[in-house]
Amino acid sequence: MKYINLTEDLGKKQLEDKWKGKFLDDSCYQKVYKIEEDTAILKPIPSLDGSDNALGYFITNAYNDDNLIRNTLKSIPDVSTMRANASGPIDKEEMKKKGMIEGEHYKLRTQNSYFIKTKSGKWGMIAYGNEIHSIMVGYKRGRFTGTIGVSGWCNDNKDKWENLQTLPYWNEKAYEKANPEMFNRQKNWAKEHIKKEHRIKDSIVTTMSANKYNEKQSRAMSAHIDSGDYPEGLSTMAVFKDGDYSGAYLTFPQYGIAVDIPDNTCALFDSQVMHGVTPIKGEGTRYSITAYTDTRLATIGAAGKSERPIGHHNKDKIGSLEEFIT
Repeated sequence: MKYINLTEDLGKKQLEDKWKGKFLDDSCYQKVYKIEEDTAILKPIPSLDGSDNALGYFITNAYNDDNLIRNTLKSIPDVSTMRANASGPIDKEEMKKKGMIEGEHYKLRTQNSYFIKTKSGKWGMIAYGNEIHSIMVGYKRGRFTGTIGVSGWCNDNKDKWENLQTLPYWNEKAYEKANPEMFNRQKNWAKEHIKKEHRIKDSIVTTMSANKYNEKQSRAMSAHIDSGDYPEGLSTMAVFKDGDYSGAYLTFPQYGIAVDIPDNTCALFDSQVMHGVTPIKGEGTRYSITAYTDTRLATIGAAGKSERPIGHHNKDKIGSLEEFIT
């Protein structure tokens, strides 16, 4: 394992104020690290116990599955408008091209999301973002139902969902190779607090997001912090490259670095640090699938929250979204 010790922290709050929710560009980093072998990138401040304080690990040649995951990702054409934090700011001119006028057809919720006016003339409760090639795969807790189940995409794409369930096996192998102590801690937490049926193939992974980047659409992913991820562990991401392109760096503005990830690599990184993907340039396509432990699915022990069906999803009890959240 090659170790890179970062020496500078440019400031969490300052960089989040500048970049969060916005598309990154070349000014957000000072150095690009091109990964050519198994590599650990460590934060400037060491941990109190002397163990790695990892920003990320990058395990090369991580997937030996006859291109099953790669080919499955390449076969997914779907897009989503439900990843507002990662899909960039709402552009009023682009919305006009779609026949959407602010105040008439939609109103902003944040710089990255908006509500649509319903037929009744009221504003809807679901917030939308820009269309992006990023779809949710795996288990989630319904925002308006209170129950846990697989995403709608999984139900509609059973064969692809079955193929992608092989991913956690390879990611766990990479995680254990990179940092066995951290891996075991996260695995134990997942097993103690999240039911087996809500973890993909009895792994640490509950949920995944499949992403595609090319110059035609979804050229980049705006700077964001992942919500719900297990905070004392790492998220895992498989990266596959198709054709020639430049850019599409995994970037951490707080530390002034960008990472050029090679094909067939598992990236494990601290998703609680603001990150994003810089614009891709060229004819090629970058495929990735991020896999993580969603703590919101915990239903066991002190960290758990039981499933409580809301409203008409529970005919025997009266409930509300507000009661579920509190």
